[in-house]
Amino acid sequence: MLTGPLPEQVDHRKLVSDRAILQGIIPLHRFSRLARLLESDVGNARIRLEFRKRKRQQTMVVGKARFEASLICQACLESLKIPLEIGVRLILVSSEQELLDLKQSEDGLVIDAKLVKLVDLLEDEFIVSLPMVPRHNFGTCGVFVEMPQQVDIEETYRPFAALPVIQEDTN
Repeated sequence: MLTGPLPEQVDHRKLVSDRAILQGIIPLHRFSRLARLLESDVGNARIRLEFRKRKRQQTMVVGKARFEASLICQACLESLKIPLEIGVRLILVSSEQELLDLKQSEDGLVIDAKLVKLVDLLEDEFIVSLPMVPRHNFGTCGVFVEMPQQVDIEETYRPFAALPVIQEDTN
């Protein structure tokens, strides 16, 4: 089992034959597309990946990863830290055709080289796990949002209430 700071690239075929488990950290700045979406790329992602053999000599990567996303709250525009965790279940294939042959419920990644970047195995899942509109939890945001009180229907202004109602002839 390899622990500590993880290398940028690994030989997935060797890891499968050794039944290896990688456990360690990857600095967030190595995830270039993810880093552009974060307020700050300071910090690490904690990773645990198992490499298993599948039918047809395919490699399956199973594991978990977690990190703390530093984002901007869209309500108060202050810094916001959100802990995120993803599950990984990915099949590494060597061609587009193998990718198309996977079941619809399976995720795959085409790897045409001997080495695979660990960032490539995780980055898309990290990006998808980010909230679309990051906001602090209710009551902890710097912006006080007053909830509207229940409005009496009789007192509601209805600008078109005086217009006549036209009924269609159904005959």
